[in-house]
Amino acid sequence: MTKEAKIISGVGVIFFALFALLIYKTNTGSQIAIADPNLLIGQLSYMTGTKDAKVNIVEFGDYQCPACAYASPIVQELVKAYKNNPNVNFVFRNFPLPQHSNAMISAEASEAARVQGKFLEMSEMLYGRQNEWSGNSKALEIFIGYAKELGLDINLFTDSVSQEKFKDIIIKDRSDGQALGVNSTPSFFINGEKLNGIPGLEEFKKIIDGKLQ
Repeated sequence: MTKEAKIISGVGVIFFALFALLIYKTNTGSQIAIADPNLLIGQLSYMTGTKDAKVNIVEFGDYQCPACAYASPIVQELVKAYKNNPNVNFVFRNFPLPQHSNAMISAEASEAARVQGKFLEMSEMLYGRQNEWSGNSKALEIFIGYAKELGLDINLFTDSVSQEKFKDIIIKDRSDGQALGVNSTPSFFINGEKLNGIPGLEEFKKIIDGKLQ
């Protein structure tokens, strides 16, 4: 091998080594980041099971968000599908967006229903009838109507929502979400891994079942 060939060969080896190192660092940097569990689940967060479950699905949502309303039936089906499985826990965190005028009061309504044991039912109503109250200046009156349909204590519900008794919880939810990098709704995490977009029902099940194995 000539001197020139040796030089070219040596340069090639160095180039390949640097290229391999770059690929390694790129792949390492692209590994899925696992969210801080202390930020994912709040002490008063609504959940179907316990945070010690093998699989925790956390949603950050806004009741006035059209995309969240779209995702709601999928989440409802997932909750039903795994309701008897103690290894699966669904968690909801509030993430009211500032551009939605009734995001805060609708979150208050869901929390007021939560303390009376009707969180899922109220959430389903809020999403399913979003067009009735979204942007409506009399949203509270509409929510009181929902509460009556659910058989809630109306005085307690009305007092809780009108006095914003759950504001601190809602703000904490949003703050935790922001710390986790949430900037849109809905945002889903499964065992700390943030999902891209809104998976379909079967894709969701595939991910969950994979975590259960």
